[in-house]
Amino acid sequence: MAIKINIVENGVEVEKILLSAKKTIDGNIIISDHPDMNIMIVPSKNKIVAMPKEQIDDELYDTQKRLFNFLLEKGVVSYDTIQAGNLFMTKEALIPDAIDGGDSIQYALYAISNFIEEEIPFYNNMKEYEKEVEKQLLEPEIDEYTEFNPDLHSDTKGSLPPRMMKYGIHNIYRL
Repeated sequence: MAIKINIVENGVEVEKILLSAKKTIDGNIIISDHPDMNIMIVPSKNKIVAMPKEQIDDELYDTQKRLFNFLLEKGVVSYDTIQAGNLFMTKEALIPDAIDGGDSIQYALYAISNFIEEEIPFYNNMKEYEKEVEKQLLEPEIDEYTEFNPDLHSDTKGSLPPRMMKYGIHNIYRL
């Protein structure tokens, strides 16, 4: 289910975000828009946790690092609280309390949606590249392959002809 958030300032709608997210029984928000990881916001502890999806790959740590660097630049998380989580391949950070009376969770959701909008073109380009490579392997250009011609291939393969007496001590083990 998608969460729709309207940011209104002085009665005028400023920004609208749309995230594919769900709310757990205990009030946590799990955002599943990112292709590599799920991002969970824990409002009771003011914490953001980046968890891997089913397929863990080498890119996950770099993606989590980009997320928390982005959130750090936007002022959503504290620098000294970014750390590895208690689950395998998770990373977490604390959200500081808003001094001016704003809602820090809403701002975190807004910043995460901006991060995902920046990341999605990279993953779309990666999918297009994989499709192009697969197409190139399955349907190569005419100058990139040869037809099988039995006249061009010899009957014997390898450096030693078949049934040739081999040199070495292994002949003594013959039965």
